Amino acid sequence: MTHIVDADTCTGCEACVDVCGPESISMEDGIAVIDPDTCIDCGACVPECPVDCISAD
Repeated sequence: MTHIVDADTCTGCEACVDVCGPESISMEDGIAVIDPDTCIDCGACVPECPVDCISAD
């Protein structure tokens, strides 16, 4: 299981990028994208998102 970003809700604030330990989150066209191959499902990004656009897949 990985985490996913709702691209329609993401504001591109980069708060999740700053807390991602394995650096699995990158910004593409102003939207956060989580790499499922490197995401360790720690969930650190979920509470950091101010618009609640990250959830478990």
